[in-house]
Amino acid sequence: MRKSFAGLAAAATVAACLLTAAPPASAAGCVTSQLRTGLLGPGETARKANSGCRDLNLTHTINTSSYNSDDYAGFYRDAFGYWTIGSRGYVHAYDGGHALNEIVLVSNLSTGREFSVASKRDGQDQVEITH
Repeated sequence: MRKSFAGLAAAATVAACLLTAAPPASAAGCVTSQLRTGLLGPGETARKANSGCRDLNLTHTINTSSYNSDDYAGFYRDAFGYWTIGSRGYVHAYDGGHALNEIVLVSNLSTGREFSVASKRDGQDQVEITH
């Protein structure tokens, strides 16, 4: 009985080490773009990369006003060329870094699609989008 518990404990330790050493699958091959936001509409633009990330993730924000946070929304050009706001609308975020998949602005954006970010309170904020 003791041998089986020791073997089980050793196997659990090895599995835990392997899980900790492996990078998260969702971060594999993601690309980042630095953009300036527009006020209540698109600002600077980028194109969705052909990467391991399917979503537009807000991973860093710097509000250029005196506030330390703002509400951000992702925009993308639809098939007709019109700017469309992401289904999540405006999402509140404090200045600083944010984990991948913590703040998703647009889900399942297709490769090559043009996108942008808007601020609700003021424009010209600096954001990092991981996609």
